[in-house]
Amino acid sequence: MRFDLFWVLMGRTAYVFAPLYLIPFAYGFAHGEKGAGAFFALSVLTAILGMVFGNMGHSHMRQLSVLEGTMFILIVWPMLGLLGMLPFHLTGLRLSPVDTFVECISALTTTGTTVLGGVLPPMLLLWRALMSWFGGLLFVVILVTVLPVTGGCFGLDFTVRQDRLFSPLWNRMTRPMREMMLLYIGLTFAAAGIYLAAGDAALPALMLALFTVSSGAGSMAGGIAPTPGLMLAGGLVSLLSALPLLTIWQTLRRRSGGTLMRHMELRAFFALLALAGILLSLPPILDGGHPISESIERGFFYAVSFLSTNGLTLRPPDEFHGFSHLLLILLAVVGGCMGSAAGGFRVSRLLVLCSLAWTELLRTLHPHMVFAVRQGGEIVSLHAAGRILMLAFFFAVVFTAGSLLLALAGLPPIETISLAVSCLTTTGGVASLAGLDILADLPAWTKVLCALLMILGRIEIFSFFLFVGTVFEGTGRKW
Repeated sequence: MRFDLFWVLMGRTAYVFAPLYLIPFAYGFAHGEKGAGAFFALSVLTAILGMVFGNMGHSHMRQLSVLEGTMFILIVWPMLGLLGMLPFHLTGLRLSPVDTFVECISALTTTGTTVLGGVLPPMLLLWRALMSWFGGLLFVVILVTVLPVTGGCFGLDFTVRQDRLFSPLWNRMTRPMREMMLLYIGLTFAAAGIYLAAGDAALPALMLALFTVSSGAGSMAGGIAPTPGLMLAGGLVSLLSALPLLTIWQTLRRRSGGTLMRHMELRAFFALLALAGILLSLPPILDGGHPISESIERGFFYAVSFLSTNGLTLRPPDEFHGFSHLLLILLAVVGGCMGSAAGGFRVSRLLVLCSLAWTELLRTLHPHMVFAVRQGGEIVSLHAAGRILMLAFFFAVVFTAGSLLLALAGLPPIETISLAVSCLTTTGGVASLAGLDILADLPAWTKVLCALLMILGRIEIFSFFLFVGTVFEGTGRKW
């Protein structure tokens, strides 16, 4: 089987990744930081690598196969991790390759956990923020191009009506790819403006915008000052990162804003956000530790921060009530809307699972009646519902296996569970809740395992098992 389009996708990714090196190069050159020239050299080398990959697939058939898409989704993250870790070593810092690789995977998958902490030079801190931003961009682009081919549209992407937007043909992928890139870049500039208006300095505002737009804040962002302006800015940008922006843009462009108000997933998302904000406000109010207004502000800030899988926290960190701790973990597991950069299981899938459970209950009570699984008035096919159920099963299996393996490092149960949830939902703030702000003290094999779980969480697990099934199927045929 030919893999020409796989190489084309790898080449295009390298082409887009190469110019990112020039931003920290310009900053380091302007401020006289040591090792800035390494970024320029890596930009040239990455562009050449993209040219080589593109030339290897120049004769592609312009239709993406399932195996090609699956291989791309699995391989592109480690490749970018290797490219991203090179500046940490070429700038003269004595760091462990395992630490830098895990740091880059955490940034690219928008998890936000850190191994190196905040002791890096500003040039490398900016590079880490840029990798997180690019990881979010890559995910939303894959979401509208490759993932629908490898896993089917609904159940892994967007909503019931949007399956007509996707096609395995290469020339039909370019339009949604271009739209998502422009929306993402526009949102980034808007986020930086919001943080500047809230009183943040220029460079911190830019870096915080890069982190929160990609839903990759967590420990890497270092928290924000608990001022009303910055809390409002952080909550607003986190909210934007969790919404289905392409759906909203297409709806508004068709001038059918009324349908947006009836969007089932959006209504459920805001209802869950309101409920979580109220519940998180109750413990500090009942304990009398904070005024009512401040408790409500913090409750809604943390609700949108963890529901968007940003995991952005305040500085200094709050001491959470046990109820709040558990609720924030559950919010991270649920995650944002379909079509957003956020991680988690997604609100739309949770709605389908609830509808499926209710339908099966009614079918048991009334075995001769015909029931259908619905979401927002639309009938969900049994194939799509079964795919979501299968995804939930895979998530539970990987979470259980990952937690057991992480427990071998000697971590307490709450830290083990928090770290596993943090990696699989790409929410670094969950690990911070258990005191794992920096993962430097973990054994090397544990860090590599965390990186693997981060990749599985970012590709939403299904593609990995699809690739494994393809390999075993081919092996079975040979035997």
